[in-house]
Parts: sequence; structure tokens; C-alpha cells
Amino acid sequence: MRITLYALFLLVGLSNLQGQNVELDKALGAENAEMVKAQMGIYDDEAKTKYIRKVTARLVSELDKQLFDYEIHLVPDMTPNAFALPGGHLFITTGLIPILESEDELACIIGHEIIHSNNRHTIKLMKKSILPKLLEVPGNLIGVMNKDLGDFLTAPVETSNKLLFASYGRSFETEADDQGTQLAASAGYDPEAMISVLNRMSKSIEAATGNAEEKSYFNDHPYTPDRAKSIEKTISKIDTKKAKPISAYFLKEMDSIIFGTSPEAGIIRDNSFLHPSLNFRIRFPSNWQIENESSKVAGYSPDKQGAAFIGIEGYFTDPKEAGTHFIQNMESEYKSKMINAEPYLNNNTQGYLISFADKVQGIDMYAYILWVPLDEKLFKLIGIGPNTHKSDLEATAASLRALNKKEKESFTINFMRTIKAKDNESVEQLSKRTGNLLNLELTRIINSKSENEKLKNGELVKIVRAYPYSVKE
Repeated sequence: MRITLYALFLLVGLSNLQGQNVELDKALGAENAEMVKAQMGIYDDEAKTKYIRKVTARLVSELDKQLFDYEIHLVPDMTPNAFALPGGHLFITTGLIPILESEDELACIIGHEIIHSNNRHTIKLMKKSILPKLLEVPGNLIGVMNKDLGDFLTAPVETSNKLLFASYGRSFETEADDQGTQLAASAGYDPEAMISVLNRMSKSIEAATGNAEEKSYFNDHPYTPDRAKSIEKTISKIDTKKAKPISAYFLKEMDSIIFGTSPEAGIIRDNSFLHPSLNFRIRFPSNWQIENESSKVAGYSPDKQGAAFIGIEGYFTDPKEAGTHFIQNMESEYKSKMINAEPYLNNNTQGYLISFADKVQGIDMYAYILWVPLDEKLFKLIGIGPNTHKSDLEATAASLRALNKKEKESFTINFMRTIKAKDNESVEQLSKRTGNLLNLELTRIINSKSENEKLKNGELVKIVRAYPYSVKE
């Protein structure tokens, strides 16, 4: 993929980026959109997606010059975020939705991202020689191995590229704020909604992290109060019109959206990873960082020298057959790195183990590939690191097992719900009555309520509730 995109980059030519040759935008956007879908997943809610796409289509219809066919997706991620890839690929996380109060706010956010894409901000950054790395690999983990094994290990280590959450800089962010707000106003939405959602997002992040937003001249992102002032100036210069919203019941449209992460993709608990539908649990060392992606789960040692990965073998069902095929496809000169290749008993389950050893820059390195059948699936585990991490790597592999009954029954899933308040009820009283899991400060913030404010009868309030999770058949 790197070669293809780099060749296209040269073919298009830096000088042509000033014009409207959008082939690079389309190529980068299409390939990276697929990466987003593979790594983050797409939120499976047809009604909510259809609604968001209608809002997007209304905004796109107001563009003076539409460069791309725009497509927007909801992605299941707890971080409140929206981002645009080149070529018209837009994404909104499920974590952003609970912060929104109206269709106007949703439209302003989407308008901002449309401008990033339509004004080709990523491509303009590339023109300034800020060409993002399309793939990032922890290189210090791979050097131990030969080319074939290195390529094999690289595949499960690929991480999300910088295009997904690119920092556009203050000038492009301000441009997206101003023009995105104008776009929303042209489509009949209240441009003031951009200010309200930015302020609420800033307060929500502060409450969730405990870190207040600070103004810094070294920060690529504009300071929220400064953004608000700039947007107010923009609003004062534009003619606003009010159109009927696509839905007069925004909170109901967004009711029952997931809050946080779904057990469907597995969960991290006490430095173990548990997956209900694949029916397995694996434990990483207590101080390791765990990352969960759709294709595999990875654990990294604090020094980033050791790593362990687990995924499903896609081609074989028999562990010995998988290991034998792997060895047969290695060049003979690389086989000298192997220290063993043999059946291996892992947690009373017969698997197949290939181990490697090498010395890199004077450091003794160790690696293994282990295939283990479990619950009618063949798991593939990879471990690599200095010999000082060998015991941790082996313990991680040995911890793989099926879920027990208690673990299977322990999974829950959180959803945002909109609840009708009782007259003169406080947020605290409503939270106790409804079993709200969200802390009071965040509940007040996402509902735009002050500490002592009383609720009105029938008023809709966003809360979070937990529900038992059952594996989909």
C-alpha cells in the first residue's frame, strides 16, 4: 500500500496540488477509510446512521463546489471525536453523540469536517512535506527476525495511521470552524450551536480527565474560548435562515446508543482480555499496555521491547499443519534462527510451537509462534522480545483458556438513554431513580444543567444504564 500511494503521490505531483486534481484525495481516503472500518469497526445501527446521513446530505447540498461524494459512518469508539479523511470520507464516534443536544449541533460538527475534506486540508499539509506515515510499526520489535518472519510479524503490529486523527493546525481548524458554521447556517441550522457544543465538549473532557483545557501557543488546536469568539464574528457577518430539522426529536433519535465500549469486540479487565463471542481469556503481565483491534489483541511491555499478540488463524484448523506450512515457506537461511518446532502442550491443549533466537546489537532476542486450538477455533499467538522478557511472553501464552461460567455471565453493555424527568426533580434525584451510572458532574454537563437546577415535568434527560450482554448467535 505504501508503494502504491507513494507512486500516486509522485504521479499527481506536488505542483498539481494547488489545482483541483483530486485523485490523490480519493486514493488516500478510500484506502484509509477501509483501515478505519477494519480497525475501529462500523456501529451497527441502521436508523441512526440513516438519520446522520440525511443531515450530511443537506449540508453537502449547500457546498458552492462539491469535490467529492460524501459518505459518513458512525464508529464505535468511546472517545468524543469526529474526523474527516481526504476524498469525502467522514466519521463520527459514538462517544461524541451523548455530548450533543440537538440536530443543529450535529450539523455544525459535520459541517466542520466537510470543510476539512472539501478544502483538501490533509493534501495541503502534504504539500508542505508533512506526508504522514501510512503505517507505524514498532521497529525495535521486528529487527530480530529475518525478512520473511519480519513481514509476518509486521502484519499484526500495524497500527492506525496519522491521517485518521491528523492535526490540521490553527489556521485550518479556524477555516473549518468559520466555513463549517456558514455551511450549517446555509442549510438552515443555528450556527450558535457550534459554540455550545464546543464549550460542552471542553467541559466534558475536563470533567472526565480532570485536566482543564489550557491556552498555549505551542498547541496546534485553537483554544476553545478563542474559537468561540472567532465563530461569533463569523456569525455576525452571515445571513442565517431557519429550516425545519430532519427530526424534531434529536434526543429520541439518539436514544439507546452505546456508551463506552461493547463486549462484542472483547474487553480489557484487570490486565486480562476477555472475548465473549470467541470464548477466550488471556492475561498479560500486570504492567503491560493492552490494545484491542478487530484483527488481533496486542500487549506491549513498558519499555516497548517486548510484545505479545493473539489472533485467529485464518487458513488452517490443525496446529501442526499450520506450523509445518509456515516452516515450509521460510527460506533455508532463515531456518537457522529456529531453536525448535514441535508439538506443545499449552494448558492441557495440544498445540504447535516454533521458537526463534537471535542476537541484535548485542542483545539476545527470543520469539515464538504458537498455534492452539480452543473452542473449535485455532488461535495464533506471537511473542517477541529480549530474553529478559521471555518468562512474561511464555506466561502470557500459557494463560490462554476458555471463559468460565461466571465470566460469561459477567458481561454488561452500557447505553445512553433519554428519560423523562419528574416536575421539580433534581439531576441527582433522577439519577438515583433511574439507576444512572454516569457521575453527576458529567450528567449535568451533557444535559447543560447547573448544579441546583430543577427539572421540568416530561423534560428529556440523558443518562447511562447497564444491561446484561448476551453473545449474538
